[in-house]
Amino acid sequence: MSFRVEAPYRPSGDQPQAIEKLVAGLREGHRHQTLLGATGTGKTAVMSWLFEQAQRPALVIAHNKTLVSQLWAEFRDFLPEAAVEMFISYYDEYTPEAYVPSKDLYIEKQASINEEIDRLRHAATQALFTRRDVLIVASVSAIYGLGSPQDYGQVVIPIRQGEVRNRDKLLRQLIDLQFQRNDIDFHRGTFRVRGDTLDIMPANSETAIRVEFWGDEIERIVELDPLTGEILLNRSNVDIYPAKHFVATKEKLGTAITNIQDELGERLQELETGGKVLEAARLKQRTAYDIEMLSEVGYCSGIENYSRHMDGRAAGQTPWTLIDYFPDDFLLFIDESHITLPQVRGMFVATASAS
Repeated sequence: MSFRVEAPYRPSGDQPQAIEKLVAGLREGHRHQTLLGATGTGKTAVMSWLFEQAQRPALVIAHNKTLVSQLWAEFRDFLPEAAVEMFISYYDEYTPEAYVPSKDLYIEKQASINEEIDRLRHAATQALFTRRDVLIVASVSAIYGLGSPQDYGQVVIPIRQGEVRNRDKLLRQLIDLQFQRNDIDFHRGTFRVRGDTLDIMPANSETAIRVEFWGDEIERIVELDPLTGEILLNRSNVDIYPAKHFVATKEKLGTAITNIQDELGERLQELETGGKVLEAARLKQRTAYDIEMLSEVGYCSGIENYSRHMDGRAAGQTPWTLIDYFPDDFLLFIDESHITLPQVRGMFVATASAS
């Protein structure tokens, strides 16, 4: 697996010189380089040839979803063998939660998540754990808070053909990874069980994984079409990653719940001291419900509100982002930097203030 450009033409005009200088700058350890060019001069092609020579994971940040989609499609054409992925915000609609104390009115968070974009986000992060020829085209969402890469990679479930494995224990492990059992509506992030057959729909895939048991032995692993049941590929092994990015080990989850309870006590004392009894009651009710959900199923609606405790971060510490999923030697490209960089700086300040 490597970056290899497939194009009906070769570099021409100023392109060979630009590629040569950019590659030389990388080898000399230059931290910042700029590629100038008007629209239609082949900057995307130059970047693709650069990836071919550098052979390092790369992140390209653009300033809006339309441009991200365009670059993603172009890079997929230039680099068909590489893992070219997209990472943008998955909200089609988002209204933050709010509380109006004077009316004791609580407005729940309203969020509509685009399932296809969520699948692409999982495909992007999982590719970074499994291969080097990864190119991710992202919006400013790349600097938004995401689950810990250590926890995300640590709780992967490896399944191997021929191994002896207790089926019920495997089902419990899937639930710990935020998968839900659904024998009727089979979709991403769910699994179903029929006798000695276990079907899993990974969060990053459009196809399902079927695991067939003979007693406690895994007899066969196949990839299949979830709609028709057609077997597409025989597999000797498969790794199942979490169904959600915010996931934690049982030990860290227990610590997180304790820390949430401690902070809740501090906030309740502040509110009650200030005479805000109604606000304190609402906060206690809401947080107690979330703690119960975390204790029972390991997840709750709005879990990102507790990301600091889930990650074990100190107050004010920078949250994990997509950038933390990359290895240390990755390449970062800022497309249309005169527009993208001010947007990134603005969102960085907003994100840092919120955390």
